[in-house]
Amino acid sequence: MGILSFLSKTEEEEIKVLTSHPYYPTDLKLTNYTEPTYTTEFILISFLSGLLVISAISLAIIIPKQTVTPKNKAVFLWFIITGSIHFFFEGYFALNHETIVNNNGLFDEMWKEYALSDSRYLTSDPFVVMMESITAICWGPLSFITAYAIYANSPFRYISQLIVSLGQLYGLVLYYLTELMEGATHCRPEAYYFWGYFFGANFVWAIASTTLIWQSWYQIVNFAKEDIKRKSKKVE
Repeated sequence: MGILSFLSKTEEEEIKVLTSHPYYPTDLKLTNYTEPTYTTEFILISFLSGLLVISAISLAIIIPKQTVTPKNKAVFLWFIITGSIHFFFEGYFALNHETIVNNNGLFDEMWKEYALSDSRYLTSDPFVVMMESITAICWGPLSFITAYAIYANSPFRYISQLIVSLGQLYGLVLYYLTELMEGATHCRPEAYYFWGYFFGANFVWAIASTTLIWQSWYQIVNFAKEDIKRKSKKVE
């Protein structure tokens, strides 16, 4: 006899409703879950189209700026894109994490699609909610400030760039480890959800953050060396 044999018909139906979804683990209960109305293709195209529009506007702003090097123009573009994702997309999650599971807005369904690789996003997992809230509140605005500092050729950009990149990398490491230490139980078994969504989509921040941390550290150290040299000459 199965466990449902000891339950009333109403209770059986309730459990089936709560667990009738594509997310893992299979016994995960999602109250008032509503199935997505958009196709996966539409969701991914919409997300990428949004990034392309943001990129086009950003490039139109930074390309004519002759005092900014090509390398720094690329960094400017990165901070506008990452700031937009943090502030608007992840900010949406931070504000609506309790209702995403039963809503069908475009952002809701984008999060439902990503949740196939990490269902913690549909259960208001405390770590995920706090991490995304900090990301939206802190790293989103500071990314925009860093982009402006690059546009204005302000040396402040290396300080803000270092802070944002350290915060991003630290959050990413915790995000990976908290899930991997549980055996990635919140991810569907298909490889592309783990390697494409959970690992791949987030690993972009690992590469960019590590590179920008090194660049910031190198520039700040050089500024400090130059300052020490100037002070030494004045003493002599």
